[in-house]
Amino acid sequence: MGCRLGMKTGQWLLVCALFAWLSGCGHSTRSPVDRERMQLTQQGFVEFSALPNIKAWLKHAAVADERQASKVLQVYLEGDGAPWWGQRLPPLDPTPSTSVSLPLALGDTHDRVAYLGRPCQYLTTLARQSCPVEWWTSGRWSEPVIALTQQMLDRLLQASGARELVLTGHSGGGTLALLVAARREDVRCVLTLASPLDLHAWAKVQGVEAPQHSLNPADELVLRTRMQTRHLQGAKDRVVPPESVGRYRDRLEPGQVVTVPNLGHVQGWVNWWHGHGDDQAGLNAWFQQCLKPV
Repeated sequence: MGCRLGMKTGQWLLVCALFAWLSGCGHSTRSPVDRERMQLTQQGFVEFSALPNIKAWLKHAAVADERQASKVLQVYLEGDGAPWWGQRLPPLDPTPSTSVSLPLALGDTHDRVAYLGRPCQYLTTLARQSCPVEWWTSGRWSEPVIALTQQMLDRLLQASGARELVLTGHSGGGTLALLVAARREDVRCVLTLASPLDLHAWAKVQGVEAPQHSLNPADELVLRTRMQTRHLQGAKDRVVPPESVGRYRDRLEPGQVVTVPNLGHVQGWVNWWHGHGDDQAGLNAWFQQCLKPV
């Protein structure tokens, strides 16, 4: 999660470039995300670049009888990506070096699964030149970002043959999932992990300004009441503290927000996801209920 811009665009680009050059000297090892992206290919995911400025990977496993195939596409949305430097300088490249959503997508055994990067992530340096910096800073939940994400979800649905979506997003990816789902009628359920659900509440807790060009889920009307949601917060999360639910809680029923002990913002989520405790059993039961035909 980023904070606020305290320098002019030209200034921070110069500083960021110098920092990136210095920090990159002598380091050529692959990041965890690089290794996991290789696993995407190995596990049958195909890179999906149907639109400029946004990338996804889609797994559409073959089944013996296509009539028995799931008509629901499981989509995992990436978080905000590379961290800001000193909470003031946004990165030159928002591509994450570590991810929660990517390994969750890798571990999903459904026959239709997609991993969706945020706009401007996973692009080459040349391609990123056409991607507005605002899309990973103050406008990372803006109308253009929401619209581009909507278009990519439409393409993924068409390519997969699915009819409905299950959206799971970590951090800002969960925030974007809610904003997208509020505008669609084909989202079955939304699961957020460590996501700010009220941007003003999150900004207040962090002592920063709310993103100026972004929309706040707590202020958005939801078009579809059948959509089910569940929101998990880490009890030890200092980036998106549980208080970041804010006014969004007013529209939720008891039990829709779950605070998970001992989890931070990134730390522990993947291992917890694959655990077998009471929290995981409750989440699995919710998923099964959510996926029942209606």
